[in-house]
Amino acid sequence: MSRTRFVLRSGRARSALPIALACLSITGATITDAQEIAPVRYRAPERGAEVFPVARSDWYSVINFSNDWHAPRMRKLNGAWEQVGIHEGNDIFAEPTTPVRSVTDGVVERVGWLFYSGWRVGVTDAQGRYWFYAHLSENSPGLFVGARVEAGDRIGSVGNTGYGLRPGHRDEFVAHLHIGIQEANGEWANPYPLMKRLYRNARR
Repeated sequence: MSRTRFVLRSGRARSALPIALACLSITGATITDAQEIAPVRYRAPERGAEVFPVARSDWYSVINFSNDWHAPRMRKLNGAWEQVGIHEGNDIFAEPTTPVRSVTDGVVERVGWLFYSGWRVGVTDAQGRYWFYAHLSENSPGLFVGARVEAGDRIGSVGNTGYGLRPGHRDEFVAHLHIGIQEANGEWANPYPLMKRLYRNARR
């Protein structure tokens, strides 16, 4: 199976700053007050064999995901909704621009634009598993094919890019990270049990 042909869909939550600015306008605070708001600080991941791929904030963090493995994926074609495939991954919903981290140590095998996936990064670990991160908000700066990453390294940001031929096309769905795991034998595996465990660990 090609590592660039799998089918995925989904994914928009508001960032913290617009919400804060809205609150300031309600209370009559000034823009000067808004400029005093401390930047969002993301927690450093616990270093280990595997890391939850979406960073958590000390101030405001919305993360939501469920077991959507093999859920039908629909698309409006010629005015009618049609199933165009199944979901071979797990969608993790979070605020746009939240850092996305590599789950494992590995080597970058793919980086750039795909029609459905938008900006994406693919990392192969030492066991030959391929970790696929899709719908990133932008092409990850400094990443290139052959670059080495460690578990917890930032490889991009949560976004909603994809479903377009033009690189950068976005806003077809809610912001989220699509993560896929392709085993060394070429079969895609359900990431949900691992994501659930890693998220539980990240909350401690």
